[in-house]
Amino acid sequence: MKRALVALILTAAAVAALARFHAHPPRTLNLRAAQADRPAVRAAASRARPGVRTATGPPMMTPFSLVQVRVTLTDGRLTGVETVALTGDGPHTQALNARAEPILRREALRARSAHIDTVSGATYTSRVWIQSLRAAIEAARRG
Repeated sequence: MKRALVALILTAAAVAALARFHAHPPRTLNLRAAQADRPAVRAAASRARPGVRTATGPPMMTPFSLVQVRVTLTDGRLTGVETVALTGDGPHTQALNARAEPILRREALRARSAHIDTVSGATYTSRVWIQSLRAAIEAARRG
């Protein structure tokens, strides 16, 4: 009889705890608002000095972030990479982006190209960052 009473009390406590549990749907990024907050940046290349070209890739979107990269080419070689836009929807995404961005930038400069690997745990961000990097490099070479 005591076991049944203890089991009943534990079951009631578990049901009460589950009844109070509220699942929150994942937050979604309002990409139009994110793009509206950023000043328009051309994908066209510009020349600062002879042999130096800069260009900004188009804004690229993941399900959680907006990413845009600017490059500097000196005599056709990648010499500078800057992340112009990197938004994150929520603290988890922001933490992943903050960890991945310096790694991606460093690896691109080391490779002097967009032929780099994705950062583990930040696959979406890595893929679109690399796509924006490629587009910026192509625009700088055309420009």
